[in-house]
Amino acid sequence: MTKTFRSQKPEGFQVAVSTLTLGTLYEAILAFSSQDRLETFWPSVCQNARWLIPSRRMSVLLSDKDGGFEVVGLFQQGKFQKSSEWRHVPVREGMAQALASPSAQWFDHPADRYNEESGAFIEWLFRDRPDSLFVLPMRAKGKSIGLLVFATGSLEARDRAMLNTLGTIYGLHAGMTYTLIRVTEERLQMQERLVMQEKMASLGSLVAGLAHELNTPIGSIVSAADVSTRCIRKINELVEKIESDEMIQRDPRLRNASTLLLESNRVIGEAGNRMATMVRSLKNFAKLDEAEFQSADVHEGIEDTLRLVHHEFEGKVTVIKEYGRIPGIHCYPGQLNQVFMNLLVNAAQSIEVRGTITIRTSADERNVYVKVSDTGKGIPEPDIGKVFDPGFTTKGGLGVGTGLGLSICYNILRKHHGTIVVKSEVGRGTEFTLSLPQKHEVA
Repeated sequence: MTKTFRSQKPEGFQVAVSTLTLGTLYEAILAFSSQDRLETFWPSVCQNARWLIPSRRMSVLLSDKDGGFEVVGLFQQGKFQKSSEWRHVPVREGMAQALASPSAQWFDHPADRYNEESGAFIEWLFRDRPDSLFVLPMRAKGKSIGLLVFATGSLEARDRAMLNTLGTIYGLHAGMTYTLIRVTEERLQMQERLVMQEKMASLGSLVAGLAHELNTPIGSIVSAADVSTRCIRKINELVEKIESDEMIQRDPRLRNASTLLLESNRVIGEAGNRMATMVRSLKNFAKLDEAEFQSADVHEGIEDTLRLVHHEFEGKVTVIKEYGRIPGIHCYPGQLNQVFMNLLVNAAQSIEVRGTITIRTSADERNVYVKVSDTGKGIPEPDIGKVFDPGFTTKGGLGVGTGLGLSICYNILRKHHGTIVVKSEVGRGTEFTLSLPQKHEVA
């Protein structure tokens, strides 16, 4: 099926190719080399590349081992943004070869040449039907780590040759700088994880101890309520058998007191059972008594999470469960439960009066899918590309609240070699789709 891309008036180039010099290349490389964080590094790479390589649109892709690409960011008219489709897998061999090229390559009339490709990233890249794609590999230690993709206008052969030379140098420096920053950030993240693991280990021991200590009094309450209930019933039976004293049988105070006492014991018993269920759910949610990486039942994790967040739903949210037949998956159950909790709590908080949360599960030969949709207020389109950024929150904007929930979900899904995709429409609701491989090796 042929895709039709919207035609827009091409944007003017920022610089003429004939004015490019090695000084321009040096200044562009120097600008991004001064960055020390990836969240500022990629915008700097794109911002400075536009003075080196004239283009209408530019994107940054990182290679993954499955033959796909992580869409790190999109750059247009001086603005860098995240893509709503964070991973792109080429559909046809031609596009795969174009993106897998080990050297700088030009591809003319890409909207016609690769018209079978689809997705939000491709639609954005081909939106104004560029004359050419300039694919510039980023390399480090002899390996391709990703691509800089430029949607350009028509250029003469000598201009392309110049851009090939300058761009290859630019891409090489970008790849090496990215590798250095990534190694540095990974070392810092490892240090943070070690500190967090110590905190979580202490918290896990505290929760385990609390659960153990609560089990004893809860068991006593449930047992005592059961004994009291049976004793009250026995007393009622004995009172009814006393035929000689009609006053005892007919006295409404005795009957009222007996009824109230029976009802009170019933409430105590139900409360004790509910507390016991919550303690079991808490232990199951955190998987305190089990190995961290294991085969797990996704439905069981969702049910345990629903019991823990039930207070968020009371009075305003109806939960609809449409579970399909899915196999167990190899995962970190406690971390997946954290993802479910963040999505369910966010969905409940987005519903202001009354609404529904729908949980759907399904599977194919390789993956298990979980969809969590709500009928809440939705997310504005400009914010959809930012929801996974650390510190960003739709509850008032950047800097309000922690804004870490969806960022944590994103990282947990990446750790599981899975994906998380968001779709939303203001006033109609939001849907998150999780894709999890059924089996994979622990990272």
